[in-house]
Amino acid sequence: MKAVQKRAAELQIQIDDVYACLGQCAGCVLAADERRVSNPDMSPAILDLSVSRLKEHAAAMAPLKRVNVTFGIADHILIGADYIVDLHRRGSEIIKAGNPEDRQHSAVFFTTSLVGKPSKVIAMMQDIRSRIGDEVQLIPLVVLDGRWIEEAKFGLLWKEMVLEAKALFGKVDLSTNLSVDSINVMSPVQLVKFAKDNGFDEVTINWAPTLLNAPKTLSENAKMAKWLLEFDALAQAGVEQITTSFRPVIERTIDALMCTYDGTPPSLMSTVTDLVPETILKSIEIDHLGHLLPKFEAIGDITHADRHGMQNLGHIAEAPIATLIDQAMPKVARKIAAIHAKGSCATCKYSAVCAGTGFHIATNVARLSGVGLGGQGNCPHVAFGLIDRIAEEMMARHQERGLVA
Repeated sequence: MKAVQKRAAELQIQIDDVYACLGQCAGCVLAADERRVSNPDMSPAILDLSVSRLKEHAAAMAPLKRVNVTFGIADHILIGADYIVDLHRRGSEIIKAGNPEDRQHSAVFFTTSLVGKPSKVIAMMQDIRSRIGDEVQLIPLVVLDGRWIEEAKFGLLWKEMVLEAKALFGKVDLSTNLSVDSINVMSPVQLVKFAKDNGFDEVTINWAPTLLNAPKTLSENAKMAKWLLEFDALAQAGVEQITTSFRPVIERTIDALMCTYDGTPPSLMSTVTDLVPETILKSIEIDHLGHLLPKFEAIGDITHADRHGMQNLGHIAEAPIATLIDQAMPKVARKIAAIHAKGSCATCKYSAVCAGTGFHIATNVARLSGVGLGGQGNCPHVAFGLIDRIAEEMMARHQERGLVA
């Protein structure tokens, strides 16, 4: 299989250049020691190589419909305006190499907490905006620690910065890391209200169990699943016009797997050999050391990284991205298949959907950590309930349209 022979409509890229953060989100994939740094974690040489490889990769698939480049994982405003302006230039080069048809929805994102003295943060954002053009959007991706949602003083100061950022950049997206701590202090209704009150349109929910944060992300699976289902219901009902990211990911995967559904569950192996390579081709992440990672989007981004008990695809110094993907795919396929060959996953009707979305990574963490391993339908975590509801709703819609018996 040659990865470059496939044509992805949308290319999603993340470059993990900054881990510095003042936050303490219990559901963050980063360890406390990683967040204490004060400089970019990615060296200039690895950043240069990353951009070069990604431009090559985007150009090989051009023309694309959309290309989005996110510089993550943590707080870029701690590094400074000059650095962010330079990232916008580099990200813009990658986007232009992909020649996207939809320029309006192709953008460079940078993660930030927007935590700091408002006058200083606002002055920095104004400086950044004055030094970038309008050809490629730059969008702040703001990370919320759910434990702060009821802090009145913090909320007022934060709102001032968010609204200024939206005025400057046109759009500001919200992201939050789910943990047992956060869902116990932040209800879905509170999050939706907070997002609307502060001018956000999109809310990305990140639920990314790691071997280190497993006690905080996998220990109350029933409660976590209930929270996610309630949030999804609010978004579907159009409450405050908030949309979320995980339903479209699950719907796209179900649709791709079940478009020829005849009552027989889709094949896990066909998913692993057909859908997963295409997913990896168009959704990739490069960590601070230069390792290439498949970036799945089960509930927010989750990767094949050491912190999840998974192996990366190789180092970008070794070969072009498409070559690394081709070389690694047999091992990736075997790993995903092996994860689903055990326990309740072996007989679950949604194992192929898990493989296509990335829930298999959470399953791997649950088994290696021994935390949780209990969810609806004997699922190791939260996937079954979410997928089951979305699949049933999709089937009902198809039946109403006469597409299925």
